[in-house]
Amino acid sequence: MAEDYYETLGVARNASEAEIKSAFRKLAMKYHPDKNPGNKESEEKFRKINSAYETLSNPEKRSLYDRFGEAGVSGAQGQSSGNPFGGAGVDVNEVFGDLFENLFSGGGGSGRQRRRGGDLKYEVHIDLDEAFSGTQIPLEFERAETCSTCKGTGAKGGVSGTRKCSQCRGSGYVQFSQGFFSMRQPCPACGGEGQVIEHPCPECRGSGRIHKRASLKVKIPPGIYDGATLRISGEGEAGSKGSSPGDLYVLVRIKSDPRFERNEDDLTTERVLGIAEAALGTTADVATIDGEKTKIKIPAGTQNGALFRVREKGMPKLHGRGRGDLLVKIKIEIPRHLTPRQQELLEEFQKTEHPQDDSSGSKDSDSGHDSNGGIFKSFFKH
Repeated sequence: MAEDYYETLGVARNASEAEIKSAFRKLAMKYHPDKNPGNKESEEKFRKINSAYETLSNPEKRSLYDRFGEAGVSGAQGQSSGNPFGGAGVDVNEVFGDLFENLFSGGGGSGRQRRRGGDLKYEVHIDLDEAFSGTQIPLEFERAETCSTCKGTGAKGGVSGTRKCSQCRGSGYVQFSQGFFSMRQPCPACGGEGQVIEHPCPECRGSGRIHKRASLKVKIPPGIYDGATLRISGEGEAGSKGSSPGDLYVLVRIKSDPRFERNEDDLTTERVLGIAEAALGTTADVATIDGEKTKIKIPAGTQNGALFRVREKGMPKLHGRGRGDLLVKIKIEIPRHLTPRQQELLEEFQKTEHPQDDSSGSKDSDSGHDSNGGIFKSFFKH
């Protein structure tokens, strides 16, 4: 039984040319032998799809097929077996051209489109104080810039005749084969322009761009995070033949700081206390990131590692108002060397902590803790 070409492509008998082409593309991509290696069933299906499309995409053949069926076009079918797209051959560039051009020319429908300049990346290192207040960093780097001699035209004196590119014959594309497909990409000789400048600019050799050392200042906003990337629009490499330049991306790295540890917008710092200050309580000065000092109240009996929060004394919020907090971590310092008097007093304290006549130790009737500052135990055990 003869194959129904409309059924093969999955379209109605009154389908438009665009609908037939779209249906063929989908099926051809699905059953192409390169996607189904060694699958005889897919290969056969692929040939039937090609045969159907070859007839229905041709108005003359389609008219004969609609009137007489397959017999009406069998004499008109080509006999060449070397083309996997049918005897008379299906122009794969016509069917899949826009797909290939997007793939090989960066998204354009024509090889003669101007190409945007490339993006550049740069890394800067700042300290925490600069991240707190914001700063400006001078940058120096190499980039392709528009040739000032030819104003980016690539031609000597800014004006020159052109000739057809001999490699692509003016099309802007070169064609090559890959598997069953015949594909094309922008011509490397003319950069997809299809034309070559007769008298190239001696400064840039016809490219329209030269490499130069650029310098600029980058503004770092207050509260910037480590690893943040800033985009400087239009400061990348110049585009070809007057097209738009690329962008510059600046990666910000923040050096570690011996005074503060950062966690998002909060800062943590250490405050050293003596054992007497921790035991009896005190008011301590704490240095902040902005160079000022703030006071915190240390209650009696404060333990090593205790944290105190000072509101709005951290880093500025990058995407909002206000500041983070400052966390003060207490570190109690044990003296390494004691004067005779200090040793005498501590030994006296130790006796009150562990009275010899009471092996269980004196207990505070209300709290159940040692009555004479048991907080020192941990410091004198070792």
